[in-house]
Amino acid sequence: MKNKLKICLCTLALALGLMACGGQKDDTLGGRTEADYQSELSSMLTQLSTLNEAAIDYNISYISSYEDGATLVTLLEDYKDCYDESNEYVGIGEFNVEKSGKTITATLIGDYSKRDLKMTFVYSTLDTSTPNAMNIEPVYTLGETMQKAALNTVMGILIVFCMLVVMSGVIKLFEIIPKLEKKSKEKKEGAVAAPVVSKTPAPAVKNETDDLQLVAVIAAAIAASTGASTDSFVVRSIKKRH
Repeated sequence: MKNKLKICLCTLALALGLMACGGQKDDTLGGRTEADYQSELSSMLTQLSTLNEAAIDYNISYISSYEDGATLVTLLEDYKDCYDESNEYVGIGEFNVEKSGKTITATLIGDYSKRDLKMTFVYSTLDTSTPNAMNIEPVYTLGETMQKAALNTVMGILIVFCMLVVMSGVIKLFEIIPKLEKKSKEKKEGAVAAPVVSKTPAPAVKNETDDLQLVAVIAAAIAASTGASTDSFVVRSIKKRH
């Protein structure tokens, strides 16, 4: 009985020990604590807030010469785009870090007098010593976001409507062009098939020839009856009576 009791107590102790080990919470993400990530982002945001536009341009040109400086150059270019919009730096705001698969994303809100900025660092769980991507962007209110969404929707509808109008016009042209070509073809065929009417004064020439023959006959008759030559008189006109 004593041996059985000892075995039960040992088994219970092992079970409690395993439960205690399983209940321990790991506060690290990729081997670093949330405070480590927050400290890194806060330090970077503080350094950025001390730069003016000339210093930003200088750092961009200087860091661009390094092969591994592309990520930091992207962050500086983003900050330059937000420089006029953010105005004066006030302090650190809300911080958040989360893990999704093999990616750790840390975000920090920077308080500025005109518009807050949101800084985002993306790490790989395999190496959290340096971020794989860094960017900073303005923080817009819900009203501004809705306004932009509405504007984008209206622009999309207008573009679609304009494209429909253009397509309708093109389709209408496809209907009109064959009709115009048909009319043009019919007009050309009509011009070719029309007979050519030549106006010749043939009857007038015939009448004139008949009159000359009649004058010659009359002149010969007068000459025969009078015994005079046809050169001694001239027939000036002939009047026909019907």
